[in-house]
Amino acid sequence: MVLSNIKSRQQERGFTIVELLIVIVVIAILAGITIVAYSGITARAQQSKIQQTAANVQGVAEAFNADKGYYPALAATGTDALALGSTSTKIPSGITIVKATGTPPADTAITSASTPSSGNPTLDYACLTTCTASTGGRIGYWDPVAGSEQFIYVGAASASGTFVYPAS
Repeated sequence: MVLSNIKSRQQERGFTIVELLIVIVVIAILAGITIVAYSGITARAQQSKIQQTAANVQGVAEAFNADKGYYPALAATGTDALALGSTSTKIPSGITIVKATGTPPADTAITSASTPSSGNPTLDYACLTTCTASTGGRIGYWDPVAGSEQFIYVGAASASGTFVYPAS
């Protein structure tokens, strides 16, 4: 009877606890790799969207200059605003442009928390030299991959320019 009991147990097949643990560890490693890869792709997609939005605003500022002969002086309100004007000189809805703050070039207006839950980025704007009949400007946006504010320049503006902030 003991001999037949041993033979029947040898015929029973199953996974040992070690085999199960190895499978679980392999699955966990693959899941970790997938999560890391996905978060990197998401950050680059967000970066691309923000850069495209900033480039669109740059195009609006250039169109504004083509229409009026100078770059906008105000970021969001007033007669020289990026948010007003004809179809070609108006920023798309949902995009927020704020007045840059701080001491140039160390602005404090745009941070990682500046993108609202809608996903549309918040940009800041500063005029070149003066906001009266300006010859250029600077559009700032938060780059989630670089982890800092980046700038796009319009008109005669460049990184070495002297920037002032719009009145409103």
